[in-house]
Amino acid sequence: MKKTIIILLAILSASQLKSQCWRSFSTKLFHTVAVKPDGTLWAWGYNNNGQLGNGTLIDTNTPVQIGIDTNWRSVSVGLLHSVAIKSNGTLWAWGDNMFGSLGDGTGVDQNLPIQIGSDTDWKFISSGYTHVMALKANNTLWGWGANNDGRLGDGTTTGKYSIMQIGIDADWKFVYAGSNNTLAIKNNGTLWGCGSNYNNQLGDGTGVDKLVPTQIGVVNNG
Repeated sequence: MKKTIIILLAILSASQLKSQCWRSFSTKLFHTVAVKPDGTLWAWGYNNNGQLGNGTLIDTNTPVQIGIDTNWRSVSVGLLHSVAIKSNGTLWAWGDNMFGSLGDGTGVDQNLPIQIGSDTDWKFISSGYTHVMALKANNTLWGWGANNDGRLGDGTTTGKYSIMQIGIDADWKFVYAGSNNTLAIKNNGTLWGCGSNYNNQLGDGTGVDKLVPTQIGVVNNG
């Protein structure tokens, strides 16, 4: 009997420990969204635009599960929106959509995750405050949302409400969307940037905004 109790306690302890484990998370000023090892999605914080994705506009001060799906792979949150990729490579978004941050072409807020397009080859996403940058499995670069100062890198300062490819290069390795700019690395290790540069945040020595990805410095293989 004593042995049985010990085993039961061990199982319960392991279950409780597992329930506290997290695989990844993303956070900004007002909310946080995270993925557990079992592929479930959780969120907490401010929810005025539905950025928690639980179907309400009610804030929560503890993690709440979003839906019942168990195939979430990664998530990235913006100021008032959230985007995520499932294990099948599909792209999902919810929350504030005033600047087209969801990429669904509407500008309408969503308080539940909605699939964006039908592509199944999304590899990586990064949300700035009001824009999103992403990589596909073929290493092409994509962006949508606010485009003040050229942060999307498409050569304009016009916001995009639908997902669009940035350039034609297919050798992008990593991308990071800042609050009003974007930095990325190519497969050869070179660093590129676009968007706001008034505080020299692009690091190209000019202080001038860049409307297309511009190489920063020279590659160093040492």
